Amino acid sequence: MSPAVWTTLLGMAALVVGQRLAAGEGALGNGATALGALLIFSGAALRARMISASVNDSQRHAHRKALGFTLAAIASVVVYALSTETFASGLGLSEEGLKRFTVSLSAIWPILWLAAMVPLILVDLAIQDTPKLVQPVRIRQAIDNGLIAALGFALVFPLNYLATQHNKRWDFAYFKTTAPGDSTRAIVESLSEPVVVRVFLPTASEVSAEVMPYFQSLAGGNLTVELVDHAADPELAKRLKVRDNGNIAITLKDGQEGENTKTWKLGADMDSAKRNLRKLDEEFRKKLLEIVKAKRNVYFTVGHDELSWKGGDLPDDKLSGLRELLGLMNLTPKELGLAEGLAVEVPEDAGVVFIVGPKEPFLPEEIASLNSFMDRGGSLFIALEPDGEPLNDLLAPLGLKRADGRLATGQVVLRRSGDKLDRINLVSNRYSSHDSSTNLSRYAKQLPLFLSGAGALDEVPGGKGKVTVTVRSLEETWADLDGDLELNESAGESKASRSLAAAVSGAATAAEPVEGEEKAAEFRALVVADATALADLTLSNKANQVLVVDGVAWLLGEAALGGSVENEEDVKIEHTQEDQSLWFYSTIVAVPALVVLLGLLRVRMRRAKGGVA
Repeated sequence: MSPAVWTTLLGMAALVVGQRLAAGEGALGNGATALGALLIFSGAALRARMISASVNDSQRHAHRKALGFTLAAIASVVVYALSTETFASGLGLSEEGLKRFTVSLSAIWPILWLAAMVPLILVDLAIQDTPKLVQPVRIRQAIDNGLIAALGFALVFPLNYLATQHNKRWDFAYFKTTAPGDSTRAIVESLSEPVVVRVFLPTASEVSAEVMPYFQSLAGGNLTVELVDHAADPELAKRLKVRDNGNIAITLKDGQEGENTKTWKLGADMDSAKRNLRKLDEEFRKKLLEIVKAKRNVYFTVGHDELSWKGGDLPDDKLSGLRELLGLMNLTPKELGLAEGLAVEVPEDAGVVFIVGPKEPFLPEEIASLNSFMDRGGSLFIALEPDGEPLNDLLAPLGLKRADGRLATGQVVLRRSGDKLDRINLVSNRYSSHDSSTNLSRYAKQLPLFLSGAGALDEVPGGKGKVTVTVRSLEETWADLDGDLELNESAGESKASRSLAAAVSGAATAAEPVEGEEKAAEFRALVVADATALADLTLSNKANQVLVVDGVAWLLGEAALGGSVENEEDVKIEHTQEDQSLWFYSTIVAVPALVVLLGLLRVRMRRAKGGVA
């Protein structure tokens, strides 16, 4: 750097010593301040001499720019002097006016100083690089880069001041406490015995401010809500086996014989509770069901290459999400195959039997066992695949059969591969009014159902129950019979709305009469023409969850289990190995190549304008 810049920088350093370290008092303060002022003006004088000594216009122009920024730096020092108490107190302003004046100038001078000194240094370096033939384009670039860097640094000053004055805390992570879902409200309204919810938190806690509105919106009837500080009532905490604040206790028959309490950890501070608050509705509903309803079993058939939570690696092959969703309904999923007695009899404790995407046929004895289960008043949830086992012997008594072909559409699809295969990724919100689809039909616009590779259902005569189609495809859908995913009318393909799901119910002819029950027992079955609608791939979609929850609630005859369950947790995104490869090569090859391409384009444009590359 030139002597002019070094002199200016030394002058600024002397001012810092005199005004900040020595507080502008005493021999050191006054001496350092005077020396700093002298050096700064000397730096400006040296720059002026460089202008007069310039041998060409480009050199003279560059030094003039440098002098301008030197004077701007001096101006920033003057603004600083005006902001000091020594000067401001002589203006006769009110206390509030004095504060605004000093604060404003205190915010302005460092920004002005940065906007002067950073470009000054860069311009000086550009001049020193080619002192005899100064390139104007280099000076312009130095000024632009210096101002951008200076203003970027300057942004820290107002943010720091605002943070200091207001003591605000910014959290840019997504966060929202869940609201009570329809299912939770239904369970609370159906409570037949008093239940007490106690939230163990201090009254002034940030967490209590988030969690109490949730419970207060549910309070009433047989549900009572209390906010309790653990330290204020240690005896109650001991009785409920709550060790400290940050816990929630749900008690049935509070203080009575047979009292039953379920607790779970929420978190005493916001950092530890934030994740749990996102799924508050889910956890509360689960604990409430555990305490007011007996746990029931549901069975999944195995041995026919069905979809399972133990299944493949891809999200359209696994039922881990379905298993978790059933757990939230206080249901225990179990396997049912030949080894578990499926060819003999369905277990008596089976609430629902799931048959999800079988590819191999069932033995006649297994079909007979399932038909016998329905005759006794059992419930089936059947999900088929268009290229899997059609289950004709099981569907015929229900008055249904699987239609030929796989459904496709050229409109309203869920994009995945970006090619013609996307035509089998259907979206539909055509729901009918039925107890198994009440919430879907009520919120049809907000709850579109996702299906990937769906088939269709046809009604056949001879069924022993009432068939209600609950979900239909959009009118633009056709059954692809030849596998080319093109509409081919000559092959018998045509656009029409087709049945995607149906609910069947009828008299349970072999059911034993229950004393005190006026209504005759009935079997129930819910048949869906797409097994992947229950798989992890699509079950992250809320409508698919509601289809399962409301469907299972209807099959069990417990309407309170139906409805939505709220959960604000981020959905986990899974990638296949091909996806990971794409991201990898995009990162190490495509992005650098794009940067190089843009750089070459920029150089070409500058050369075309006559600039220097």
